Amino acid sequence: MSIALYAPRIQPDETLYSYVARCQHVWGMRNSRSLAKDWFGRESVSINQVLPIEISKIANWSDYETNYLLSKHTLLDLYGIFTGRNTELKRVMLGSNALSLANTSTLSQLGHKSVGYSCICPICYNSDVARIGVGYWHLIHQFNGVTACPTHQCELVESRTDSRQYILPSLPNNYVYDRAPEMQVRFAKFVANCIEQSRLSNERAHDDLHRYPVLFKRGQNLDMRSLMHLLDAIELGLDIPKIVNEHHVRKILRKPLSPIHPFKALILRFALSFLSVDNREAPVSAPKGVTDKQARRCAVLLREAKYSMREVSRRVGVSVGYVKQTAKLMGVSIDQRRQTITPDIERNIKGMAIGGACRNDIASKFEVSVGAVEQIIQSVSGLVVWRQYLRLLSKRNSARKVLLEMMKQNPNHNRTQLRQLVQKEYGLLYKYDKKWLFDALPANEKRQYYGHKLWLRRDKELLPQLKEFIRLALEDKGELPSQYETDQALGGHSWFNRSPAKLPVCSRFYRRVTRKFSHCKDKENVTVAR
Repeated sequence: MSIALYAPRIQPDETLYSYVARCQHVWGMRNSRSLAKDWFGRESVSINQVLPIEISKIANWSDYETNYLLSKHTLLDLYGIFTGRNTELKRVMLGSNALSLANTSTLSQLGHKSVGYSCICPICYNSDVARIGVGYWHLIHQFNGVTACPTHQCELVESRTDSRQYILPSLPNNYVYDRAPEMQVRFAKFVANCIEQSRLSNERAHDDLHRYPVLFKRGQNLDMRSLMHLLDAIELGLDIPKIVNEHHVRKILRKPLSPIHPFKALILRFALSFLSVDNREAPVSAPKGVTDKQARRCAVLLREAKYSMREVSRRVGVSVGYVKQTAKLMGVSIDQRRQTITPDIERNIKGMAIGGACRNDIASKFEVSVGAVEQIIQSVSGLVVWRQYLRLLSKRNSARKVLLEMMKQNPNHNRTQLRQLVQKEYGLLYKYDKKWLFDALPANEKRQYYGHKLWLRRDKELLPQLKEFIRLALEDKGELPSQYETDQALGGHSWFNRSPAKLPVCSRFYRRVTRKFSHCKDKENVTVAR
C-alpha cells in the first residue's frame, strides 16, 4: 500500500532528515532500513541535516516541489553563494550519490565537527510537542558554530545522531535550560539573517554577502594582527576551536568569489560587523587644545635636542604644527636640512663614506638627510661593498681583541673552554679568520685515555650487586648462576662476558665462588657413592 497519502505536512524550518524521521514515527516504523527501502529503493541512505540527498524522491513521496524543499528546508542557497557551485550542488542533492557531496559543498574544508551531532532548543522542543505532538530538528540550529537559539536565546542541547538512522529529538519533561552568552546569541541571529538573505531571489542581496566592509586599514595595508586578535576573541566567545586562520582571511578578502565554507565567511563577516559604521559607537572626542603637562613635556624634549620634530610630536601626543610653533617661540632649530647639496659637500660626504663613517654621523655633520647620504654612497661604484668590508673588518678586529683578552684572563683554558666563553666572537673568527684563530689559540692537548678509571669505579659498584644476586640464586635454586645469567642480572651490557679482565674484583669473586661451589658438590657425590 502506498504511504504517500498519509505523509504528514512538513513544518517550518524543519530539516528533511527530521521530516523523514517524523514520517517514520507517524507510520509506526521502527526500522530505518525499511523506510529507506520503500522511499529510496535501497536499505541504507545517509541524509545530512543541512545538505541532504535524494530530495527528488522525497518530493515525489511527500507531494512537495523540489525547489520548495531545496529553498526552505536546506541550506543550498547559502552554500551555493559561498562555494559558487549552486548548480553542481543542486544536482548532487537531487541525486543519490553522497560521495561527492563533501567536496562539492566544501564540508571537508571546515576541520570542525559537522556530522554525528545535532542540536535542539529546549523551548522550541516543548512548543513543537504542544503543537504537533512531537519535536523536530530545526534547520537554523544545525549550522556549524550556532550554539544558541536565535528566537529564545537559550543554549542548544547536543544530541548524537546517525545520518542513516532517522530519529527525532527527545528531552525530559522538566529539562532545565540555561541562557546562552550574548556572543552566541548575536551570532545565531546573524546566521539566521544571512540564511534569509541567501533565499532572496535578488542578485543584489547575493552580492552583498560577497562584499566586505573596508576596515582594519593602515594606509593601504591590511592590519592582519588586529583582525586575527578579534577573530580569536570571537571564536573564544562562541566556544569553538580555531577555524579561521590568516590564510583564510586573505583568501576571502582578496578573492571573495573563490569557493569557501560558509562558516568561515560568516565568522569573518560577523567579526567585521562589530566594526561597521552602523554598529560602531562614536568615539569620544578628545578635548581641544594642549594641556599644561603636554606643553611642559614638549618644551623639555625640544631643549634636549635629541629627537626630531615628528618624534617629539609622537611622544607628547600633540600635532607636528604645535611642535614647530613651540620650537620657533623657544628659538630652537629643528629639522633644518639643506635644500641643495653642493659638489664640495658631496665630495666630503664621499670621503667620509670611504673612511667608513656612519651615515647618521655624516648626515648630522652636513645637515642633510640619511636618505641623501645613502643615494650618494650608492652612486659610487663599489663603495657599498667597500663599506661592508670595513664593517666586517671592524667586527673581526673587535672579535680578536675580545678573544685575546679572554685568553689573557684564562691562560690555562683549552680551546673548547675558550669557545664556550666567547661563542659569538669565536664563531665569527672561525668563519672569516680561521688561520689567525688557530694560530692564536693554544695548541691542542694530546688525547688521554681515562677508561681505566671508569672500569675501576664500575668494578667497585658492581661487586655488591653481584654478591646479592649470587646469594639469592643459591637460596632460591640451590645452583650457581651461569656467567651469562650473571651478566643479564647486572644490566645485560656484556661486561661480564666480554671484558672480565676489566672487572678484576668481580671476576675474582665469581671464580672463588665457583671453585667453592664445585668442591662442595663433588664432596656430596663422594658421600652418596659410599
